[in-house]
Amino acid sequence: MSRLFILALLTACTTTPDSGGGEDSDPAGVECGAPETFDVEITAKVIAGKDPAEGIEVALDDRGYTGDILGSGMTGADGKVTFTAVGVTSLAGCWGIVLNYWLVATDPADESRKAEDDMNTELYNAIDGGSLATDVSDRPLEL
Repeated sequence: MSRLFILALLTACTTTPDSGGGEDSDPAGVECGAPETFDVEITAKVIAGKDPAEGIEVALDDRGYTGDILGSGMTGADGKVTFTAVGVTSLAGCWGIVLNYWLVATDPADESRKAEDDMNTELYNAIDGGSLATDVSDRPLEL
């Protein structure tokens, strides 16, 4: 991650020299908004080469706030899947710092075949825009 990107993220948040470690701040002193949770519908696509990949598990992995898988589904013959991610946390001012969401595709027949993509921007837009849905099938995960 470039230093400029990290600096931009830190500049976008309000920092306090001693935040006191309250429930809405992280150890680095970044002041976050109150946590809110949302259920977000996600549509994705998985391909192998140029072909749709059927029977692939796609999950939303919360690698920041909870550490949980928030939802998953299996791709159909067209390589697409739609599922609901339950309990997506939104923290005003802390997207990309405390929150870290990844869409992960795994072949159950061979778990070494994986693909993943960062979902922070898409989830933020779905929540902020009020649609509570995002379709990322136009940029398929490639095994």
